[in-house]
Amino acid sequence: MSFRGTPNLNGRKIGAVGKVNSQVKGMIAEFVESEASTFRERLDNLSDADYCKTYLALMRFVIPTMKSIDTPSIVNEFPFQKVEIEVIKNNLK
Repeated sequence: MSFRGTPNLNGRKIGAVGKVNSQVKGMIAEFVESEASTFRERLDNLSDADYCKTYLALMRFVIPTMKSIDTPSIVNEFPFQKVEIEVIKNNLK
């Protein structure tokens, strides 16, 4: 079986959602909404340690994660080895 028609060499547009993808997301959203009260009840029954672990695990879905970056090491931050500061007082009366 050969391809008929004009080929799409650019691919799918950024952010385009396929039919199956949107259906799955809809099903998951429905499930989460229907189980919200049960989830809250079960959270209330957890020990303090388990509640904190679950709370911190859920935070990663709300708070953006920081990414580490590599910075170049600076050998000589200043071009001089020694800095002298002279303080001049003005004795105007």
